[in-house]
Amino acid sequence: MRLHLMLALIAVALVAACAPTKQSRSMETSGFLGDLYPKMHKGEEGESLLVYRNPKAALIPRGTYTKILVDPVQIWVDSSMSPDQQKDLQQLADLLYGLVYQSLAKDYEMVTKRGPNTLHIQAALSKADRANVVLRAISTVPAPMNVFALGSMLKNVGTGKPAFVGEASVEVRFLDGVTGEILAASADRRVGKKRLDLDSFNSWDDAHKALEYWAEKVRYRLCQQRGASNCVPPKD
Repeated sequence: MRLHLMLALIAVALVAACAPTKQSRSMETSGFLGDLYPKMHKGEEGESLLVYRNPKAALIPRGTYTKILVDPVQIWVDSSMSPDQQKDLQQLADLLYGLVYQSLAKDYEMVTKRGPNTLHIQAALSKADRANVVLRAISTVPAPMNVFALGSMLKNVGTGKPAFVGEASVEVRFLDGVTGEILAASADRRVGKKRLDLDSFNSWDDAHKALEYWAEKVRYRLCQQRGASNCVPPKD
């Protein structure tokens, strides 16, 4: 067991520079985006899994939106949750709201009501699962007879999600602050990677890292929309 742990710690050095989560191959939608789903299409490289763009949005001059209104993040998951599960998901929803707010506040005036030159952002957390930190640590150790590592590898090949990792899914829509018209929408799911570091022993860390990624991604996309030259994409 000690040898396995040593090998795993060595492997950490090889993957430390990579993003701790990755985009999944598919996701289940929650209903938050309503009748937009039939209008959505598969995202291209670097985009969310599902994307919708209102053709009218292309006609809006760059730099129109100088203010941002972010609603509290909603929870759209299975209603049959225990009180502890509800508490965990609410904490994640609050975290996502805070991350997005702080990220966009670097570039925009943050407001509390709709109005001219305001982009209105509504988001929902549609799935979140903990990682099994013990089994992930064991399965991270490569070994010919490590059944956990083999099982995780086979699941990753089949579904795009390694066994024992955490995940999160979000759905978001962007609306004009005056008309309320939906300009764009997206739905995405990210899952953890096989890794062994201090953060990986927090069962919610994969979900946290996914939320951090999306907050950075929203800022990056809006930076591109403004036509800025200093846009920094999140690590993927």
